[in-house]
Amino acid sequence: MAADAREPMGQSAPGGRGLLARVAPLRRSLRTEAGGAGLLLVATLAALAWANSPMGDSYATFWHTEFAFRVGETELSLSLQHWVNDGLMVFFFFVVGLEIKRELVIGDLTDRRRAAVPALAAVTGLVVPALVYVVFNLGDEAVAAWGVVISTDTAFLLGVLALVGPACPAQLRLFLLTLAIADDVGALSVIALFYTEDLRLTPLAIAVLGLGLMIGLRYLHVWRGPAYLVLGLAVWVAMHESGVHPTLAGVVIALFTPAYAARREEVADAARLMRAYQQSPNPQFARAARLSIDRSVSASERLQALWQPWTSFVIVPVFALANAGVSLTGETLRDAASSPVTIGVVAGLVLGKLVGILLGTGLAVRLGLGRLAPGLTGMQLAGGAALSGIGFTISLFIVDLAFDEGQERSADQARVGVLAASVLAALLGWALFRLADRRRPSGTTRPVLLDPPVDPARDHVRGPVDAPLTLVEYGDFECPFCGRATGAVEELRERFGDRLRYVFRHVPLTDVHPHARLAAEAAEAAAAQGRFWEMHDRLFAGQDRLDPGDLLEHAAAVGLDVVRFSRDLGSGQYARRVEQDVESAEASGVEGTPTFFVGGRRHTGPYDADSLAAALLAGVGGEDALPMAPREEPGSPVLPVLGPRRREPDAVSLTRAAPLPADLEETPDRQGAYPLLTDEQLALLERHGTRRTWAPGETLFREGDPGYDFQVVLSGTVAVVEHHGHPDQRVVSVHGARRFLGELDLFSDRPVFLTAVVLQQAEVVTVPDAQVRAAFAEDHALKETVLRAFLIRRSLLLALAADVRIVGTGSSPETERLRRVAEERGLSAVVVDVEDEDDVTELLADLDVTEGDLPVVVWRSERVLRHPTEADLAALAVSSGTGATAASADARPPAQEAT
Repeated sequence: MAADAREPMGQSAPGGRGLLARVAPLRRSLRTEAGGAGLLLVATLAALAWANSPMGDSYATFWHTEFAFRVGETELSLSLQHWVNDGLMVFFFFVVGLEIKRELVIGDLTDRRRAAVPALAAVTGLVVPALVYVVFNLGDEAVAAWGVVISTDTAFLLGVLALVGPACPAQLRLFLLTLAIADDVGALSVIALFYTEDLRLTPLAIAVLGLGLMIGLRYLHVWRGPAYLVLGLAVWVAMHESGVHPTLAGVVIALFTPAYAARREEVADAARLMRAYQQSPNPQFARAARLSIDRSVSASERLQALWQPWTSFVIVPVFALANAGVSLTGETLRDAASSPVTIGVVAGLVLGKLVGILLGTGLAVRLGLGRLAPGLTGMQLAGGAALSGIGFTISLFIVDLAFDEGQERSADQARVGVLAASVLAALLGWALFRLADRRRPSGTTRPVLLDPPVDPARDHVRGPVDAPLTLVEYGDFECPFCGRATGAVEELRERFGDRLRYVFRHVPLTDVHPHARLAAEAAEAAAAQGRFWEMHDRLFAGQDRLDPGDLLEHAAAVGLDVVRFSRDLGSGQYARRVEQDVESAEASGVEGTPTFFVGGRRHTGPYDADSLAAALLAGVGGEDALPMAPREEPGSPVLPVLGPRRREPDAVSLTRAAPLPADLEETPDRQGAYPLLTDEQLALLERHGTRRTWAPGETLFREGDPGYDFQVVLSGTVAVVEHHGHPDQRVVSVHGARRFLGELDLFSDRPVFLTAVVLQQAEVVTVPDAQVRAAFAEDHALKETVLRAFLIRRSLLLALAADVRIVGTGSSPETERLRRVAEERGLSAVVVDVEDEDDVTELLADLDVTEGDLPVVVWRSERVLRHPTEADLAALAVSSGTGATAASADARPPAQEAT
């Protein structure tokens, strides 16, 4: 594995920014958030104490001190407060922009449905507070300060959540974090659109040019910091002079910063260079290893890790120190108590945010745009919505933008309102959480009961459904700890026999285990054919072989209908079933894998066989050890080879290798096998590949080639042909614009078995293997589309495969007799001559046969028949019936009929 986040008890914990990813390191991250919020609070109190001390006049004097940079006759002069607000806060907004970019590309906002509820809640949470403020200030010039009440201070929000403790579930934290990100996008848009001064186009054009140069440096592979620093300073100065608030430069630069998941090949390369450095420590190896490690992580994440502590512990506290110093004299407080500005700010942040977020959440759920995470109660949601009224940092920032120098009194009233609203919102949120806390079971910080309980009609149960002992595991087929736990489970099944029922539920940790989700769906596809536990055992036994092609081999090995399995897996029809298990894990308080539930209650502590046995027995009153249960014998391995396609009765057989017609119709998309790519996906692939024009008759790849690259047709048509140039050549599919070529063999080291021929002059983007993987890392939806299509294409090809493969010596009379008998029974048969095989030993091992068993017959389902009789072959023909031919004809791509 590239990386595993490991817990002390031996669990795989999620990485990245997904829901379970945020849960696993919850305590550690919350301490950091509480520390940052605490420092912000200290800075705020220090500013108030300074402004209201006997030396209070020095507060304004200090922060209004002019500080200038002068080059020749050009001068940039700002007060210290504006240097903080317009300069240092660029880094704060830069970090906010990096967070937004990461969430949009590889975080929670990539799942638009999951983000829909908090996103709509953020929109109404922006609009309603602004309307509340406007109601109190309509007709007054202070109405322009409505932006003060729209934003949430994420640092304070997370800090208060850290102090809430047991009343704060992880589901709520994710909801509020997603909401805060969408809230930040809205607030930044408001600043750009409504609080920009007189726009000057020449400096703005220079800023755009500077941004273009920064993007250009990326494509020139210039990663040195000084070049970006110089251009960043130039962009900031140009934006300041243009009238656009210069802090937005930080956001724009962040959004152009690359963000992608860690690339396995680069991680492996870094590991190799580290080993070289360990073996021979020298400056050259040290530098190469350091640069390789840096390259393996996106610039966005590196910069965020670099600047997050500075913004949390230095820049934001300094901002609070420079802006929160309001003189709280009796006159100021009396004015504020009756000021529409102060009342509007307090009402907007405290009540407007609460009502707006709850209203948006209810609308999103009612309209079916999304749904709340399991286990998240309405009272907890109300508490989080109340805390979102803490608008401290950006609210104070907009106060500085919304009021002119002649409106200092109104600005102070707004600042008092922001401070009062932050306190009231925190208290209201605390009260709502305390109320919600009373309804929770005492003594727990997260759910401990299995939710929902075991349902034999839905769950995968191993053992009698009415057994007195129940063990439920939430696992991940790629998790090494789950793989080790299978031994403990087997030992328990041997020990308790029929007195134990074992249930497995899925929690694929996709951030650290990229193959886990598809493997979980493969197990569900196997369950549809009554082979869940056989597939479960095989997936754990082969944790290092979970690519789509490997999954088809596993399916064949456990005796599945591989055509149906491949089609089901490619269609994604079991994705929702896996997601339901993930939701139940979240509702049950699962933080990592494996997690066990004994008798419906979450097990804590070691999960070795003895510890789990003790917990099981304790749950039923300490019974003695029970008789051993019989063990299941594993099935025999078989050979999942695609093999030559059988001839269909209506297939067109050419008498000679005639040229393919140029006007063949494009194969329509059937079952998702030939999808069209979007403009965004095409643009992404073009960035990673090269474009070339191909003439009619040229081949992009040929049968027998050692491999090929990923190719997308932009114009023209390309045919994928079987046995190209031979009398029995046959068109498998015809691809036009926006279609991609290839099949699962793209990712294997086996020779290519099809040929891609250009029919009409075609423009094609070719993307090398390594670059395809990089593109997949940037766009998970593209990866999903391609892999699903490849699986369905494999199912279509398998449907065209021969009924039986006779493995033996081609010159053997027995081999010839079996072939003749199979054909007499209406079965299409091909002979796999072992004398022509490069590695007979490996072939026989895959079949689990010896040379003495030959010849053997391999049926479509990959079942091996040793020394079959005529009756055995007749039984196969009867089981196939006329329906087999019809099914095969249905599976043939329409383009084939036009050949």
